[in-house]
Amino acid sequence: MAETADPRQGILESVSKHRAQIMGFAAMWIFVFHVRNEILLFDNLPKWSFLPYVGNVDIYFDNIGFNGVDMFLFLSGWGLYHAIKKHRLLVFYKRRYRRLILPFIAASLIPAVYYRWDILRLVKAVTGWTFLTKDVLEPKWFVPAIALMYLFFPLYYWLFEKVPNKYILTAAAVVLWTAVSFVIPLVTSRTDISGPVGRIPVFIIGVLFGWLTFNGKELGKASWIVILILLVLGFQAEYYVCFEKAELLNPTITIGLPGMLIAPSMCFITGYVFMLLDRIRIIQKAYGFLGLMTLEFYCVQDIIIFVRDEIRYSGAQFERHLFVLVVFVLCLGFGYLLYLVNTLILKKADGKALFEAKETGSKP
Repeated sequence: MAETADPRQGILESVSKHRAQIMGFAAMWIFVFHVRNEILLFDNLPKWSFLPYVGNVDIYFDNIGFNGVDMFLFLSGWGLYHAIKKHRLLVFYKRRYRRLILPFIAASLIPAVYYRWDILRLVKAVTGWTFLTKDVLEPKWFVPAIALMYLFFPLYYWLFEKVPNKYILTAAAVVLWTAVSFVIPLVTSRTDISGPVGRIPVFIIGVLFGWLTFNGKELGKASWIVILILLVLGFQAEYYVCFEKAELLNPTITIGLPGMLIAPSMCFITGYVFMLLDRIRIIQKAYGFLGLMTLEFYCVQDIIIFVRDEIRYSGAQFERHLFVLVVFVLCLGFGYLLYLVNTLILKKADGKALFEAKETGSKP
């Protein structure tokens, strides 16, 4: 008999229980963002001046589509607190970094083959040198950015554990990093760095909620009011960035502030929705399946660009919805294959059986 959802389940507990499904939802959000022009047919939408959110949905979605990544970072901060509590520092680093290596190599090889990079350019991309010195988008900014967060997280964790009031420390860290983020693009003369830099505060906020769940704390029902207010404020902040030219003082803040408001709120809301849908196994399994391989699914999404370019350069008729279906199947297939290979390699490195036989028959 299927286990029914517990309506008394807390807000944080629902996120912890359905973390994989929430990651799967965020992965789909990012995929839809990457194929937004094809799947939503923005160029055919009317521009209704009296409905600015709808009439300019293409511009709005170009900005708000990034927030799936903010959800990843929020949940990463949440999960890292639990991970570092369970493992010694060297084990923590080992488990984190080896999970990144193969997907990032694959993310580098795909454009390297397509654009015919020389070996030096490939090495610079794989090692993260290009990310640090030239272009965060070659090939994927998220992986080297999260690798740097892994590197410095134990230092922040040490400080976090020392300070009695975690709420004040988190607020201070967010404010301090916001101030620092003004300076980094100016000192480096790189506007492309604003994306990774501006998203660190949402990661810091995730650490706080990791501490809350690790210590068995919960949010009261009245917190839903705050969550919904923050979500609306996040959407409104994104609106001002898009249409009112509110640069919010700095490109880093423009990217970071809406994400700080939207990502945690969306994680809480989607966690609660998945809790309500707990008995619908196909939904749980589908999003949970995607949530297991979010990194690999993300790293192969350059396929979208290459398939689109090949179709357009060939002069063939471009069927938008067929294109979306094809690239989704390709990204899902290659992502899952990459996930399987990565899992098998890590199991082999740990001396575990590559395939575990399932027990059959009744237990004694």
